[in-house]
Amino acid sequence: MYLARLPNKNNRCRYMIRQSYADGHCYRSRDLFDLGDDPTRYIIYPGGNSFYIDTALQDAIADQNIRVSQDDLESIFMPFLSARIRRVIDGFDRKGRSKRFSNSCIPADTFHLFDRYRMHYLKLGQVDHRDLGCTPNRFYENLSHKSRDEIECDFMKAERFLKPEEQARYTYQIFDLQQYFNESYAYSHPEGLDQHRMDGFFVKTLCSLNRDESFWMGSDAESGIRRHLVRYAVMYFDNSFPSRDPFRDFLDDFINRHRIHRPPESVQVSLAESARLFGVTVDELKEMDCRALTRQYRKLALRHHPDKGGDPETFVKLSEAHQKLLKRKSRN
Repeated sequence: MYLARLPNKNNRCRYMIRQSYADGHCYRSRDLFDLGDDPTRYIIYPGGNSFYIDTALQDAIADQNIRVSQDDLESIFMPFLSARIRRVIDGFDRKGRSKRFSNSCIPADTFHLFDRYRMHYLKLGQVDHRDLGCTPNRFYENLSHKSRDEIECDFMKAERFLKPEEQARYTYQIFDLQQYFNESYAYSHPEGLDQHRMDGFFVKTLCSLNRDESFWMGSDAESGIRRHLVRYAVMYFDNSFPSRDPFRDFLDDFINRHRIHRPPESVQVSLAESARLFGVTVDELKEMDCRALTRQYRKLALRHHPDKGGDPETFVKLSEAHQKLLKRKSRN
């Protein structure tokens, strides 16, 4: 179950409890209970720091042959609890509430590229195309087994934390607008590009996504621009890129580049030596992708780690070879 936040005619929000369910090869969503514009009326405070959700709501959902517990409802109503009780809950049993990952994850390339772009920016602060192929499947686990509506509700919740000055850059990167420009500064300084051309490319990409049936699989048909895309048009056209100081950017780039640790020549490793360290031939090493390389590195790192009785020099060389090969494969 999840909470959907819907726009209301009175410039307020209406809240709906929904559920994603499997329907053949896709996931759809269905309404379970309309909370109206004030979900707090369903929270009962018997005293102290205790609370529970109105059992009438629980019974109404159960009448639809859907089992629901107080724990299930608690996660939905958490944003509407009193601030005092939320502070108590957040400080209690934080370890028990931590995310538990499943043993098997859906392959990353099965998720739509637009979802992966958004996930990268919201978690890492940027969309680096070189990192997309090296990201583990677990990175996208929050997207699995959900309807398009639930995925969009999750993204809307995360996007509310974006500052106004971040929203223009966010839409620029998640719609991959830099692909339409040849300027060398297209990625780092989009504010210097032709804004009129950029507007046209944004509208073109937005309309293409709006027509993408694979992206909207399991969703009901809508006329015009789908409501889940309207917010991106608002983000893009209502915000502008923040002004940048080229000298400050150059200085920051210089500082960051010189923060990178460069080991002495004695521990830098050749390709042949890297193959020996990884226990494979040079040809096999060249054919490895980032994921296979990292998998092999982790296995060998456990064997050679000094804390496990391994040789420190071998461990340093193995780590340096791993980083060097990852960069080379990412560029390719």
